[in-house]
Amino acid sequence: MRQISPTHLNAYKSGQLSKLFKVIIEDPELSFEIRKDNQVMIYYRKDKILTIKESKKGDFNFEILDPEYYKGGIGPTTFFDKDNKDYTLQHTTDLRAYFNQAKKLAHAYKIGLEFEVQQKIALGNHSFNNRFVVVDMEWQFSQEGLKDRISKTRIDLVIVDTLKNKEGLNDIYLAELKVGLVATEGRSGTIDHVNKTFEIINKPEACCALRKDVENIIKQKKELGLLDGECPDLVFACKPKMMLILAYRCKKEKEQLETSANDAINHAHEIGMSAPIVIHHNALITLNV
Repeated sequence: MRQISPTHLNAYKSGQLSKLFKVIIEDPELSFEIRKDNQVMIYYRKDKILTIKESKKGDFNFEILDPEYYKGGIGPTTFFDKDNKDYTLQHTTDLRAYFNQAKKLAHAYKIGLEFEVQQKIALGNHSFNNRFVVVDMEWQFSQEGLKDRISKTRIDLVIVDTLKNKEGLNDIYLAELKVGLVATEGRSGTIDHVNKTFEIINKPEACCALRKDVENIIKQKKELGLLDGECPDLVFACKPKMMLILAYRCKKEKEQLETSANDAINHAHEIGMSAPIVIHHNALITLNV
């Protein structure tokens, strides 16, 4: 279950982690995500650059950027180890320095437009004054202890619809983001993801886990001020739906992404799945005076 303890939550609000939390939420390139086992993970462009865990003793341990990102080079010079973390957590300059260093290393290791667009979509949809609210990134169904397993997949964005559907329920969307032409190459671009999403939709344990995660994340992110607006009375549908977000930068990309979306819709009909909702996103920047 994606949830943190009350002591962990309060540490961000007014306790030991409050300065760290302030640095994170003031940086639009960072995402604060609640995870299972009482953990919080901080992402930059889909890369995990800090993990915060509360121990059974009630203190906090940190996992910094994986050394894989700077093989043979110099890693971040700000320390979160046992002997230095208390000092680091009290000094905003050191905290900012860590994230700046970690972002540069992650950016150099893996540059990706799709990650940047995903981050911006999440940041642009964190208010209940909008129809759609992004509540989580990189969601994955934990299949620990299950005998009848399904294909492993990570969901780019988990999105809640604040408008009720025809049954008077709020839909949860499992959103897949595609940016540009490369994203549509091969069956894994669309068809494979439809199949994997269909497996989640038809797995009662996955649907139950998703609803619980969404409820917990909304409650705790609201308390931390990470979601804006007045939260409506949300009653979630039993099964999630699929969403395709297609980001294009030219006419050719838009046309090919539309073809890819039609393939996904046709395949969904073939396997007896509700057609995914498709959202087109113009990634170009128009200048207005």
